[in-house]
Amino acid sequence: MNDKQNDKEDDNEQDIKTLKPSDSPTPAPTLSSSPTVTPPSAAPSASPTSTPSEEPSPSPSSSPTSSSAPSSAPIPYSRPTRVDIRYVPWIDLPADIVSTATLLNYTEATWNDYGVNQIENLNWDRLSRTQKMYAGILGFERLSWDCWINHYQSLRWLDLDNEGIQSRQWWETLGWDIASWNKYEEPPETNEMYWYYLSEEERFAAAELCYFKRTWDEADVYVDGFPLSKPAYRYTTWSELDEDLRSVATDGLKYDDLLWNVVGLHDVEARDWKQLTLVEQKAAKLLDFSQISWDCWINHFRGYSWEELQFYGLDFFYSTLGWNFLSWVGLEEEPAKKPWEQLNDAERRAAIEVCYSYETWEGYDMTINNGPFPFAKPKRRYVEWVDLPEDIQLLANGTLEYSEENWNNLGSAKIETRGWDELTAEQQTDAIKLGFYKETWDCFHTHYRSYEWGDLGDVRQDVFRLLGWSEARWLSNEIPSTYEKQWNQLSATEQSVANALCFFEHNWDKNNLADENVVVPTNPDPSNPMQDLDASDISDVLNGSKNLANVISTIFTTTFYALATVICVISM
Repeated sequence: MNDKQNDKEDDNEQDIKTLKPSDSPTPAPTLSSSPTVTPPSAAPSASPTSTPSEEPSPSPSSSPTSSSAPSSAPIPYSRPTRVDIRYVPWIDLPADIVSTATLLNYTEATWNDYGVNQIENLNWDRLSRTQKMYAGILGFERLSWDCWINHYQSLRWLDLDNEGIQSRQWWETLGWDIASWNKYEEPPETNEMYWYYLSEEERFAAAELCYFKRTWDEADVYVDGFPLSKPAYRYTTWSELDEDLRSVATDGLKYDDLLWNVVGLHDVEARDWKQLTLVEQKAAKLLDFSQISWDCWINHFRGYSWEELQFYGLDFFYSTLGWNFLSWVGLEEEPAKKPWEQLNDAERRAAIEVCYSYETWEGYDMTINNGPFPFAKPKRRYVEWVDLPEDIQLLANGTLEYSEENWNNLGSAKIETRGWDELTAEQQTDAIKLGFYKETWDCFHTHYRSYEWGDLGDVRQDVFRLLGWSEARWLSNEIPSTYEKQWNQLSATEQSVANALCFFEHNWDKNNLADENVVVPTNPDPSNPMQDLDASDISDVLNGSKNLANVISTIFTTTFYALATVICVISM
């Protein structure tokens, strides 16, 4: 990491001699092209909100200034408003801005690589009148230039406490004093540390000095393709998790096998670290989480307020993904979430910067699947009513309106004709307790019949075509003759295609659980393509080095087109 102190004025305070700074910065580290992730400055609400979580100061800054860690400053300080044009890639700048930046000796390389242009080693007062004019055209004035461009580095130590600046407190939090500032002593350890190796207090102080990850690191820093190292245990399947760790996850964080195996399903994962109870935080630590790794890998900073995202430079990423302040606080509709494979390069990079991978973006299900279905079968649903525990009967009889009759008669419950997104929040919660989530509910209950044809996607449309559907039939709800057959009248190929839509003999024939011994079909070589994927192997899913979504799509497509080929051969 570059020495934070470059080309500063002499400082005669306490007769400590200022050593002559080097003429050029030391080499920059490696690895992220845009700003990244840090913890919030104050405990945010469970969902994004437009109001700060702490009482605002009489003259609040443009971004939060209260620390999440015990580093509250005794000296009033207000971080200047960020000048966003400085963080737009050179290629996307308007022509007039490029011309102005060029007059400040910027090139594409020095604009995109922060801290390289020598003019950024100068504070405002050391700029020429002409340079100040051009900087003003870019949107800068004294305070914003000194903070966002120079980070007060070229000021004398005694001037850091001047009225209107008062930034010495943050440099002190980072370990600096007058001796190290004037190069009389070695810089503090923080000078050589990457952004996510700083403590919470240090990272907060750096943010107050107008740093975010990319400007602090002065390079693209990744660990196995992500801004933070992957949590050691979270992407191990529940059955393979050590028994003691399962107990910690169960007792401290209320996980069970379904909530653990389906990434993002548990409501605890919708909360950032400071919204966790002390018991939950302790359990998370035993599972190898820190505050920042939880907030990034589990919560993806969704528990932060928009002001907190801006404070740490995380709003850049969510803006790339289509969010803005109004949608974040619920005053506008949320942007549609694209499938991972439909994200463009910039969107995928932004998602990665907040610790999304294909698995975490798509809500990967790690449940071991020994059946022929795309997802593991929710076995509890196919247990006869009389054999269900009493608490499960009461649960099913509640918002889901099951009775013994419509539970046992498969396909007769009204609730099972509704897609997951048509359920109320309470119904979804109860369905999860019964062992379902969106993918398994829509597959095993509605078999995707609640979807619009265009929402099925190419692969599922092909599957339905193999059973006789077309877009016209779908729109008019004209059921193909294939559905009039009993299961044992279907060909082996038709049964395999039906399996892909989570049909098996008993729910296809709408059997009664009281009359049938429902056996879960097993397959030693499951057709579920997800079983070929290792949920813990996500480091290659970055920028085209390995597109896991394409792998999955290829496997699905190969499987179903093979079925189509068989049908074509049979019909010839």
